[in-house]
Amino acid sequence: MRTILKILCGLVFFASPAAARDVTVVFIVQPPEQTPADAELFICGSHPLLGNWSGSGLKLKRTDGGEWRGQALLPAGRAIEFKVTRGDWSTVEKDERGSDIANRTITVGPPTDSTDTTKPEDAALKQVVRLKVARWADDGKTGPRPTTERRSTKTGDIRVHASFKSEILGNRRDIYVYLPPGYAVLETQRFPVLYMHDGQNLFDAATSFIGIEWRADEHAQRLIETGRIKPLIIVGIANTPDRMNEYTPDRDESRGTGGRASDYARFLVEEVKPFIDQTYRTKPGRAHAGVAGSSLGGLVSLSICMEYPQTFSMCGVISPALMWNDGALLRQIEAGDKAWMKRMRFWVDMGTREGRQIEALHQGIARTRELISILDRAGLSPGRDYYYQEVYEGEHNEAAWAERFDKILLYFFAR
Repeated sequence: MRTILKILCGLVFFASPAAARDVTVVFIVQPPEQTPADAELFICGSHPLLGNWSGSGLKLKRTDGGEWRGQALLPAGRAIEFKVTRGDWSTVEKDERGSDIANRTITVGPPTDSTDTTKPEDAALKQVVRLKVARWADDGKTGPRPTTERRSTKTGDIRVHASFKSEILGNRRDIYVYLPPGYAVLETQRFPVLYMHDGQNLFDAATSFIGIEWRADEHAQRLIETGRIKPLIIVGIANTPDRMNEYTPDRDESRGTGGRASDYARFLVEEVKPFIDQTYRTKPGRAHAGVAGSSLGGLVSLSICMEYPQTFSMCGVISPALMWNDGALLRQIEAGDKAWMKRMRFWVDMGTREGRQIEALHQGIARTRELISILDRAGLSPGRDYYYQEVYEGEHNEAAWAERFDKILLYFFAR
């Protein structure tokens, strides 16, 4: 009988007007033993109240029992990703071995611990999230707090178009443009363009959300100056708080979001690319245009190139989050017309230690192998039409992608 009542209560929650209301999510954290006595703990994640991945966010308070707790009013039905930090990304939580962990994820919904509330009448609007931190990135070392003003690490000529407005998406974001050596003096030369997502993470530690950049500018500068690749322009399109929605082709009910990838593709094709072609000396044809990104950025790159093969000829699918909506994009590609693939060159990769960060262990590799099998069955040739790499011990983070970005440039733009 109690089980039936619980089910009915859950149904009432989602069917009633309260389902549309915000929910008070209470975070209760048990820290590791090496946590400094004067530490400050934060929940940092994918919502403004959680700092929008700033490194800090929701500040927790220590309880008499040694736990830390804090609460935030979050929208019902929303999938929220987060991690625990001590105020910046140099102190982020790790697993027992000191390795990166996947973003923690919750879907804001009905209460999970109705006894944990200060007001019984609010129990229906409380959700309690309990978690344990295994280890800190700095092992709990004390010392001066790193300055919030990070040192810029930009190399070469990088232009910033701040608050670029999108009528299609109804928001603004920064656009970062790397120009090749000699751009200013080679007044008649035009250049191919690689469009990339999560643009704030590409060129500068000062703008990267964890203070680690891809070193895309350093890699491009070195390879161009040594004559190993053709000079190119790299356009970094910053993400927004709506990243998960914009970078995914359909709604994932388990996460309660997704499905604006077609709008994002239109934004790229109809707003960003025309602006870049008008502002800079580009080679605007499809033969000289590529799209690349990592994680959900890899997923949306694949989706964009499938939708606009007449616009792009190069597709960088880096550590793709193909698990989205239980692999729905893979099924769509498999069932659809494969002609677009034969007009494209693909870079596809996945690290052997990424699965635990974006899905169950080894599933990241399994999904990318499934994509490669689709390319093979479509008649594409490895080396010529696509390059696939499984990176031994490769993880799912900016440092790992920085380590292999020069290889991606060589594959697409080698002289």
